[in-house]
Amino acid sequence: MSVRITIEMSSGRPDPWWEITDPDELQRLRERLARRPGARGPVGSGHTGLGFRGVRVDSTEGESQVGMPAGFELAGGGAQDPEASAELALALVETIPRDLAEGGGIAVGDTSYADLVLATAREEIERGLHEGSQGGGAYAASTARQERELPEGWAEQIQALVARVPACDISSEPFSPGYWNHPNIQPHNNCYNYAVAQRTDTQAQPGRAHGYAIPPTRLGYQVAVGLYKDGLHQLGYPCQPWGYRRFVLALCTGAYASGFRDFHFYRYHPETGYWSHKMAGNSARYTDESGYVIRDPGVCDRGIYSEVYPYLFQSHDSVRIC
Repeated sequence: MSVRITIEMSSGRPDPWWEITDPDELQRLRERLARRPGARGPVGSGHTGLGFRGVRVDSTEGESQVGMPAGFELAGGGAQDPEASAELALALVETIPRDLAEGGGIAVGDTSYADLVLATAREEIERGLHEGSQGGGAYAASTARQERELPEGWAEQIQALVARVPACDISSEPFSPGYWNHPNIQPHNNCYNYAVAQRTDTQAQPGRAHGYAIPPTRLGYQVAVGLYKDGLHQLGYPCQPWGYRRFVLALCTGAYASGFRDFHFYRYHPETGYWSHKMAGNSARYTDESGYVIRDPGVCDRGIYSEVYPYLFQSHDSVRIC
C-alpha cells in the first residue's frame, strides 16, 4: 500500500512527486485525517490558477485498502479547516526523499532539487496559513503588482497582432477548451502542449524531443532554445511554412521567493484578439489570475511569471514535441 504526494506548484515543468510506502507513516496519515477530517479538500476545490495550488494526496492502491479517500488536496484553499490542512501539508512535504530528482527519479548524492522544492512548499504553505489566502491567489496578485518593465518592442508586436498586420500568416482557431479539459487529457498535458496544440500526455518540455534539457535556472532564453530545437520560430524570422495551425505563442518565466523557477505559455486567438492558456494539468481558460480576459499577456496578471520573453513565437504542425 502507498500514497502519492504531489506538490502542485508548476505550469511548464513537472510537479514534484514521490510515494510514501512506510506502513507507520501511512497509519499516522490515516489517524490525523480521522481526527481532523476538515483538513482535506476535494481535488480541484481550491486555487487552480498560476502559482502554488496545494499538496495533492492520491492513493495508489485504492480507497478500501489504504483506508482514506482515493484523492484529496491540502493547503490549496478548498479545506473546511485551513489550519489543520496546512499543518498536515507541512508534515507530508517533510517526507520528500532527499535524493529526489525532477520527474520523480533519483539524483544520487544530489539534494539540491529536493531542498529547493521543500523550501518552496514550506514558504507557500506557511504564507497561505498566515495570510488566510485561498491557495496561490494572494501571492499571484501581490507579485503582479511588481511587474517589470516590458521588453523593448513588445507593444509593437501586440499592436501588429491587434491590427491584423503580423509579419506572418496566423491560423485562426476559436477558443474551445472542451478537448483540453476532458478528464483523460487535462491532467497529462501542460501549458506547452496547449500552446502548440499537440497532445502528448507527457507534460511536454521544450526541446526534450530533440535531446535538449532546459537548465534548472529556467531563464527565458534557455527555454527558447528548446522551442527552436522543436521547430518553432520567432514570429517573422522566418515565417512558418504554408499549411495550417500556425499559432502565435508568448513565453513568460518567473520564480517563487525561494528561487524555484518555471515557465508558462499563452496562445493567441486572432478571431477575437484574446489569448488563452492552460495551467499544468488544470483547465484551459482565457482569463488571467484576476479573472480578466487576456488581451495582452505582457500586462495581464500572471502570478509568479513576472518575466516576459521579448519575442513572440510561431508554431506549426511540423513542430515535434514530447
